[in-house]
Parts: sequence; structure tokens; C-alpha cells
Amino acid sequence: MSKVMDWPARFQEMIDFVGLTDDERQLIKDSGPIILGHVRKLTEGIYDQLLAYPESAQFFTTEDGERDEKRIEDNIQTMISWFRAAVTAPTNQGFIRYLVGISQMHANIPVHRPNNAPVAPRYVIGTISYYQTNLDEILHQQMADPELARRTCVAWNKWLLVMLELMLANYLLHDR
Repeated sequence: MSKVMDWPARFQEMIDFVGLTDDERQLIKDSGPIILGHVRKLTEGIYDQLLAYPESAQFFTTEDGERDEKRIEDNIQTMISWFRAAVTAPTNQGFIRYLVGISQMHANIPVHRPNNAPVAPRYVIGTISYYQTNLDEILHQQMADPELARRTCVAWNKWLLVMLELMLANYLLHDR
């Protein structure tokens, strides 16, 4: 069996599978200013969550077990950059490769801590779940039209799952 993966085809297949429409992609884009207005606080919240669990906290602590504030801030900035890209709902090959690269990074032993294991996929999944839950709350608070907020949340949920599938690609070895 070939180890070559047609990532753009796989990405499109997932978009089709979850039923993400062009109108929903537009809702994601339209909600960008709202989301980006909250992305720092959202992302700090997920890092607080990750730091609460020793297995995930190990990636953000020094050899002595102290919080590595620089690493945490660098990762927060990386997540904010991911959100800046995500709110444009891109489907180009560059974004697809970016998502696969995220998967590679998480599924490999971290360079900064060679004694650590790769990031467990449950933390990637949990992070997406955290964002889904909190985006729902933010959009319902910030959008005057409850039906528009609901439709936008549905669009974001689909989009986050499409991205999650590629962010887990290197964990899903059976699927190659």
C-alpha cells in the first residue's frame, strides 16, 4: 500500500462528509472579528486547562517542573496565529499542509524535551472541544440574532472538526 496521501482530496472529503457549505464558510469569515476579539482569552484558558494536568503540563514546564512562561507564551502566539488563519476558512494547499504539519509536530517527540513522549491525541481533541464549547458561548453572547449565532456555531463546529481530522493525521496511521 502506498504511503503517499493526497491531503487536499482528504481535506475536501472531510468538508463534504461534515457538510460544510460555502455559506457556512462565509459565516465563519463573518464571525472572524468577534472570534479574534476573544482569541487571546480563549487560548489562555486552554493553556490553563493543559497546565492543570501533569501529562499535558510536562510540555510547558522546565526540567525542574516550573512553568516555562516563554514556551507557554510562544505556544499561545502559535494558537492565535492558527485562529487568524482559521477565521478565513481557507481551503488552499498551503493551509492543508499547515494542518498536517501541526499533526507531525504533536505526534513526534518534542525537540525541547527529548525525554517527553509525543503529545497524546486526547489533548488535541480536548483542545478542539474546548474551543467548540467556548466559541458557542461567545457567539451567542456577541451576536444579536440567536438564529444567526446558532448557524455560525454549527459552521464553526464543522470547520473545527475538518481541521481536527488533519491535525490528527499522523496519529491515524491505520487510515493510510
